[in-house]
Amino acid sequence: MNPLNYASLEASKRLVDNGIVLETERYWLKENPGWRLWLHSRGLQDHYLKYGELCVPAPSMSEVWQELPIGSLITKCRNGEITHLSGFGEYSIANVNPTDALIDLLIWVRKEAK
Repeated sequence: MNPLNYASLEASKRLVDNGIVLETERYWLKENPGWRLWLHSRGLQDHYLKYGELCVPAPSMSEVWQELPIGSLITKCRNGEITHLSGFGEYSIANVNPTDALIDLLIWVRKEAK
C-alpha cells in the first residue's frame, strides 16, 4: 500500500473539521500510543465513527477526486510540490502528498461555493 494514495491523519482531520465526511474504505484509528491506518469494516464503522476523536475517515485519492467538481485540476511542479487550479478560480498551496493536495482543494472549493 502506498501511503501517498491515502490522506494523512492531519488532512483527514481537516476534512472532518470543515464538515466534510466521506465514506471511505480506510480509517485512521486511534490506538496506544498513536494512530494507525485501518481497512474499513462494518463493525469498525458502527463502533467508532460516532467518536470523532477515535476514528477519522482516511479517503483515497480517487475518493476525494470524485467529490471535486468537473474542471478541477492539480499541477505538480518540478520541485515535487503540488499546486491547485480550479475551474472556479485559482488556489495555490504547496503540498507533496497528492491526496492531501486534493483534500485542500476540495475544502477550498466547498468554501468558495458557499
